[in-house]
Parts: sequence; C-alpha cells; structure tokens
Amino acid sequence: MQETQVLKLKCYSVGDIDTRSSAVDATGVRPRMNRLYQTSTMAALLDAVYDGETTLDELLLHGNFGLGTFNALDGEMIVNDSVIHQFRADGQAGRVPGDLKTPFACVTFFNPEKEYMIDTAQDKEGFEAIVDRLVNNPNLFAAVRFTGLFERVETRTVFCQCQPYPPMLEVVARQPTMQLGAATGTMLGFRTPGYMQGVNVAGYHLHFLTEDSRRGGHLTDYAVLKGKLEVGIISDVEIQLPRTEQFAKANLSPENIHEAIRVAEGG
Repeated sequence: MQETQVLKLKCYSVGDIDTRSSAVDATGVRPRMNRLYQTSTMAALLDAVYDGETTLDELLLHGNFGLGTFNALDGEMIVNDSVIHQFRADGQAGRVPGDLKTPFACVTFFNPEKEYMIDTAQDKEGFEAIVDRLVNNPNLFAAVRFTGLFERVETRTVFCQCQPYPPMLEVVARQPTMQLGAATGTMLGFRTPGYMQGVNVAGYHLHFLTEDSRRGGHLTDYAVLKGKLEVGIISDVEIQLPRTEQFAKANLSPENIHEAIRVAEGG
C-alpha cells in the first residue's frame, strides 16, 4: 500500500479556534471551516504525476467545496455542497463514484465570511479586484464562490492520458477550449498567495458549473453580470504529499515554473 506524507501549515489566531463551525460530521466531530486541505502539489502535476491514492470519498471527509482533477488527468473536478462533478474533454459534466481517485485536489468546508451582491458587469480583472478588497490581505488564501448570471464563459478541460504520461504543458497544448457564451451557473475555487506558487496555483484558480449541472470546466476567461459573491478567508492549510515513486522522481523546482503554471492554467 502506498504511504502518504502529511505536511501541515498552520497560521491562525487563538480567536479563530472552534468559532467557525457549528456543523457536525457523521462521526460526531465538528469539522473546521475554511481550512484548506490539498493533495499533492501543482508542480507535481506539471511534471506528469497524474496518479494519486486519495479517493473522492476520502476527499469529502476534508471538505464540501473545491476543485481538482482525476487520476490519469481524466477531466476537471468541481466540488460544491459535497457533490463532485467531473468535466470531460467535451465539456459535459457528470456525477462520479466515490472510489475514483485524485492526484491533485483542494477542498475546504466552506463558510462564507464575506458576501457581496454584484449588480454591474465585471470582467475577470474587475471581479478579482472585488475579491481582493473583501479579503484585504494578499498573504492569505481565500475560497471564492459566485452564483449568478455570466455575460460570457470560456472553459477548457484536459483529456484522459495514457502511460507513459506526457508533461502537462504538452497536454494543455492539445486541449479544447469551450465558449459557453451567456450562462447561469456557479464559479468557485481559490485565491492563493504568490509565495505558494508551485505548491498550488498562485492567484485565482476557478472552475465553472452551469445551473443545470450539465456543462463546465476550468475557467480561462469570463465576465459576470449579476449575482452573489461569497468569500471565505483561509489561514489554516494541510497538504498531503504522496510517498510514491512517481512523486519521488518528479522535478518540483523547475526554473520556468511561473510561466509553466501560467500556460497550464490558461492565464
């Protein structure tokens, strides 16, 4: 059986402890809200570490909100209210069984601390500026969800890969981009501080799901018209690192990592 290494980064004040959750899980343990749980790293994904040991059922023990991908890079993942959808390369979305595994995912038990109604059109930069003002701290993570009407949505979804796995930049060079036009749905994900580049995706990493839960993917561009913005501020992070041979051999500090992630994320 593969082992995993758990790296915990904790940066929270005494006043935050035990105050952000009233929910209780099936074991009677109250989950910690707005605590980021992450499997593996973005740098590992760039270097074709596409197989992990964490099942989706296990992932949901750590959060009800988030995003990621699936083993063999088989599409994009969105997690909203404990429901996981998989976006395949054609942009179609579907529910998935809990025994599927992920090589990279980020989840949290989402508890919005800031809410803001958007009623004027905002492009990607304008939307991000609103979130930045609400968080008011560039050195903390944030969980972000917007539900409403979009003027335009552009997504992409990666293809399932076969071994030997190619590097991620070769994969994204062939991935299709979908223009969904005007749509109603949910956009969610995370804002990550710049100093975490490579461990995660610095800046904004967002996925989209239509209101009917039939289409979506990784967002590369968008403009919102009106809807509800919710933000949870994150200062507690746990990273689970795999102890696999694939991860051990990965180059996690390439010289061009900033540009590689920009290209991989469609920025």
